[in-house]
Amino acid sequence: MKNKLIYILVIATALFQFACKKNNSSGPPMITNVRSVDTTLRDSLFSAAIPGNLIVIQGTNLGGLKAVFFNDTSAYFNPAYATNTNVIVYIPATAQTAATDPNVPSLIKLVTDHGTAMYNFKLYLPPPTIRSISFDNSGKVVYINGNNFKGIQKITFPIMGGADTARSYTVDKTGTLITVEIPTRGTIFKDSLRVIATFGTAAFSYPPPMTIVSVSNENAITGDTITFTGTNFIALAKVIFPGGIAANILNSISATQFTVIVPSGVNKTDSLSISGVLGTATAPQLFDSYISHPSPGYLCTFDVQYSSDNTGFVGWTGGYADAPAAAASYHNATTGIGLLQQASPMGANSAAGSQGNAGLLQLNPVPWVANTSMSIANYSMKFEVYAAKTWSAGEIWISVGGWYGWKSYTARFAPWQTDPSGKFQPGGWVTATIPLSQFITKNEFYQTSWNPAGVPANKFSDYPATDVGFLIVNDQPKAVAANSINLAIDNVRIVKGQ
Repeated sequence: MKNKLIYILVIATALFQFACKKNNSSGPPMITNVRSVDTTLRDSLFSAAIPGNLIVIQGTNLGGLKAVFFNDTSAYFNPAYATNTNVIVYIPATAQTAATDPNVPSLIKLVTDHGTAMYNFKLYLPPPTIRSISFDNSGKVVYINGNNFKGIQKITFPIMGGADTARSYTVDKTGTLITVEIPTRGTIFKDSLRVIATFGTAAFSYPPPMTIVSVSNENAITGDTITFTGTNFIALAKVIFPGGIAANILNSISATQFTVIVPSGVNKTDSLSISGVLGTATAPQLFDSYISHPSPGYLCTFDVQYSSDNTGFVGWTGGYADAPAAAASYHNATTGIGLLQQASPMGANSAAGSQGNAGLLQLNPVPWVANTSMSIANYSMKFEVYAAKTWSAGEIWISVGGWYGWKSYTARFAPWQTDPSGKFQPGGWVTATIPLSQFITKNEFYQTSWNPAGVPANKFSDYPATDVGFLIVNDQPKAVAANSINLAIDNVRIVKGQ
């Protein structure tokens, strides 16, 4: 009798569970639509989506969910967000699309404990985009930088009289870089390079223009070798110096650098330009501005030691070399130059006041800009620098604020610290560029618990004065031996840009 009662209870429980299940899922599962999880877009139904997105699958009898597949790729789901009518699920980022497999089924498959539902649903990728194009050093290969380079069908070039479609290309694993060989037959004309993919086409102006980013010495004189840095230096023809004086390319180092010797006869200030098969490009800054040293903007040419305008400076402990001694000792210096020669040793973490003798040049307080209410954004201080010895310890603090007020705004200049070799001696004069945003109140040496880190100015009027001082100091944990710093500087100026 007892065994019979237990049997009846088991049967009753099973019938009850079946009845409950039947009540929750009264038929085979069915997907009716897919919508966004965004509650403001509840009425927005769609039949395609991008992998990685969160969606809501809606239907009937979806309870007892076991698995969800997108194009046969299994998707993780949280059972707490799976009901009889709604399933919230992320489309796997790795799910196949027609871009990676043209034979994908384009289906959502939802498996429950009482059946399987299928729903036509397309997975697609955003169209490709191109950010930039550049050549390799040979000029025969183009690097295309962008996004969504998947499912590429072909790459075309604007070529007349020849095949316009690239025969060979590779795409990196991230889908952000294409390396493509340029078709060799036909004539290129200015139009667009196109990347044609499964889900769209990206176009970019081609051929890409040349650009000059910087010139190693913006105040070089006859006989100096200068280096241009930029992009797409392919098949260059010539460099044009101020006055229309042409010079041949000395050495094409790469598609991003080349060198040239400054020709004779340059006697005016102007921009440098280059020309070649890709057109022309102009340097962003004036060349040989030391000839005209425009004011405001030019702070010092060091032509006259005690002059009160922008040709002179107050020496203090800093040195001075006039022509021709300057040119003889400091490699083609232009007229007079300021000297920073640290004659005495400096210990590790020395204070600003313990610079080696002679370690301070103070410039005259001449105007920096005509309108001091302007923002300092995109303005820089530039000067030429020459290292007579290899520089590998100590630094220059360039300070604003007048005598006994150098802590107002300060920037550090120590190019040896960022050079991979840990040394600085470029073998000639080079242009130094320090954005004004790097001049901060106080400086790292004066930052303490009661003296917080400095901040840059906002406007030119924020500076308490226009006096500028160049000081040899050592705020690093490396001692500086006597006579190890021997620098010449020239043509200090404030310019717009880098």
